[in-house]
Amino acid sequence: MRNGSGLLIVNADDFGLDPASTDAIVECFRAKAISSTTALVWMRDSGRAAELALSEGIPTGLHLNLIEAYSAPDVPDRIAATQRRVIERIHAGGLGPQLYHPAWADDFGRCIEDQLSRFWELYGQAPTHVDGHRHMHLVMNALISRALGTVRRRRRPVTRTPRESAGHKRLARSALGAFIRVRFVTTDACFSIRSLHPALGGSGIDEQLGRARRGSVELFVHPGYPDELAVLSSTEWRRRLSDYRVGTFEDLPA
Repeated sequence: MRNGSGLLIVNADDFGLDPASTDAIVECFRAKAISSTTALVWMRDSGRAAELALSEGIPTGLHLNLIEAYSAPDVPDRIAATQRRVIERIHAGGLGPQLYHPAWADDFGRCIEDQLSRFWELYGQAPTHVDGHRHMHLVMNALISRALGTVRRRRRPVTRTPRESAGHKRLARSALGAFIRVRFVTTDACFSIRSLHPALGGSGIDEQLGRARRGSVELFVHPGYPDELAVLSSTEWRRRLSDYRVGTFEDLPA
């Protein structure tokens, strides 16, 4: 192992969202610029994305979608209607969607079950882990849903630096991360490449990725965004990754 027993997971979100996002993620995987991806189901490029992931051997998790309407042409009416109700509740605004609502539990559970079932249909196996489109996997009705009982690995809340977030908000995120670790396997920290890489307006990349030399860090990326793809395609990025043990959520100890 390079630099001790740590682990860096470079996960690409939005696999299957559209052809451009899918192709950019495959390109990055072939170049060893990422180590895993998370796929959306019932979107217009989900089927082709699954075929590519299986042929390329891309470790793939589920990018749980509770916020953006399904765009595939063949979504069953019942499945689309359930997700629409979930989206309406998420879009209600304020703190309401972040809290647990017993009356919403059935719709959230069915929506999650529908997406897990579709993932199995497309990939023939369980997802490596679960995260959420626009981080909506962290709303309480999704977080504690029994529908996720078969999934062992999950993305934690994004780790914020003092420059990015007030102390009480960072404390709340830390508490939520601890709550997740009671039930799921996750990393010690999670960052967006946009918040760290100077070419994307971020800072502190050496310091924060350095945590992966002694612990586990997830860095999530969006190769479908041209500016992020440019960073991930650079020689500098490949050189940076060579300093770390790079892997997937399946490499995390249970």
